[in-house]
Parts: sequence; C-alpha cells; structure tokens
Amino acid sequence: MRPTIERVQKDVSPSWHFVDYQCTTSKLGMQCDWHYHDEIELVLYHDPHYVAPGKIIIDDYVGEAAHGYAYLTGPGLPHMLTRVASTATPERPSSSHVLWFDQSWIQSLVVTVPALSAVSDMLVRANKGLMLSKATFDALYPLMNGASQLKPAAQFVRVVEILMLLCEDKSAQTLTSRPFCFYVAKDTPILDKLEKAQQFIADNYDAQISVQDICRHLHMSESSVYRMFEKHFADSFSDHLKNYRLGKACEMLVRSNIPVSVVAERVGFSNLSNFNRQFKTTKGMTPTDFRKLFG
Repeated sequence: MRPTIERVQKDVSPSWHFVDYQCTTSKLGMQCDWHYHDEIELVLYHDPHYVAPGKIIIDDYVGEAAHGYAYLTGPGLPHMLTRVASTATPERPSSSHVLWFDQSWIQSLVVTVPALSAVSDMLVRANKGLMLSKATFDALYPLMNGASQLKPAAQFVRVVEILMLLCEDKSAQTLTSRPFCFYVAKDTPILDKLEKAQQFIADNYDAQISVQDICRHLHMSESSVYRMFEKHFADSFSDHLKNYRLGKACEMLVRSNIPVSVVAERVGFSNLSNFNRQFKTTKGMTPTDFRKLFG
C-alpha cells in the first residue's frame, strides 16, 4: 500500500477549488487513504441525520468525521478518513464540502490587501491542523455548500469571506503535536528538495532507509539534510520517518485485518516490541486498541 500525494484539479482557478461530495445511498467501508496535498484543505462534514459517522486521522490526531465538524489542514500534513458504514438515503443524505487553496496565492493576496494580514497567522496554525469551532462551522456551511457551481468571480468573494471567518475563529483547536512542514514559497530553491525528500520517503518507507540514502538521492551533505528537516519539518530525519511509518500503520490497521506483527513489518519496523512502544507513545494506545476504534 503506497501513500498518495493527491493532486487537486483546479478547474475554475489555479488558486482555489471547491467540491461538494454527496452521499444518498447505503455503503459499507468507505475509505479515504492516507494522503496529503500541496494545498491547504478545509473540509466540513454535514450529516444532520447522523447516517454516516466516521473518524478522521490527521498525523497523530484521531477525531470525529461527523455532523458539525470542520477541519483545516496545512500543506504536506498527512490525513485519512474512514467510515464503517453509511445508511444515507435521498431523504436522509450526508455530505462533505471541501475547499483547497494555494498557500503562495494567499500570501501574495495578503501583501496586496493588508486588511487580510491576520490570514498569515492562520496559515502558521494550519501547519498543525485545526478543528474549527461549531460557530465557525455554522457560518462556513452556507458559504461552501454549492460554491463549486458559482462563477469564478463569485467563488473569489466566497474564498475571501471564508478566509476571514477562519482568522476570526479564536476557539479553533490545534490538533497535531508538531507541524508537518512549514510554509515554503514556490520560488524558494529548497522547495524542490523538500518535495523530493517527501516523495522518497513515500516510496521507500517500508525499507530500511537511512539519512545517507536521502543524501544520495538529493545530492546534499548529511549536515544539510539534517538542517533541512529540522527547519522545514520541525523534526529530525529519524523522527519524521518514524511518524510517517506510524501513519501508514494506522491506515493498514483501519483498512485490514492483517496481524499487528505483519503491519509493523510492512511499514518498516523490524522489531515488533519497538513498533508497539513507538505506536503507544505517539497515539496514546496500543495498535490493537487503535484498530478497535474503527471496528
């Protein structure tokens, strides 16, 4: 099972993209695999009949994907969604509403419109993921529901309104224990190295890779690679790799009945005891107890 870097197809504008997902039929085992985006993602779950309860995992955070919940995740922050079942019908539907927007574009917008300066602080907070308040969910829903059908100019107005609402949410809760990747402007030379490092880990996390392997892949010195991870991922290389592997382990535990020992091996842990210890330290529960949450 490989992770995916989900590329957002922005039909209306290269700077943002709205989408509405509707569920009106009964389904079993709906999943959204472990993935991340280059963009910031805002997602709202609208399920007033509670017909499609689910869980969302954002790096080392586990939360509800249910009615009234809204999450903001920064670029590179891995996440996944799982629903055991849906009993939705046309009369009792559920839906999720998503907005992806480009961080570089928002930064340029802030420079042009100083009144949006508070957006910059919100972008920093998004690097750890945010669960928005219920009041913000209520205000966001009418702005996002159906926005995908609007013309570009009307969508732009919605995006600005949404950004302001996000900035005003003082009750938003930070989710993960550390930022996954700090903001890097598109014209910064290090961006290419960061993307290649992320992809290398995504392609090889199940093998016994080392920092020297990253150095050879990026044509960088060991000290430069260490500095890059500490500066842009707020983690050492070894911790970043460990947490990525644990995220993949979460996906396997949720999506399959594979024994825990096999999961540990498939995500690159050669020692089961070490895997169990690292998993419990990070998630606050054993792999078996974690799997039971989604049973």
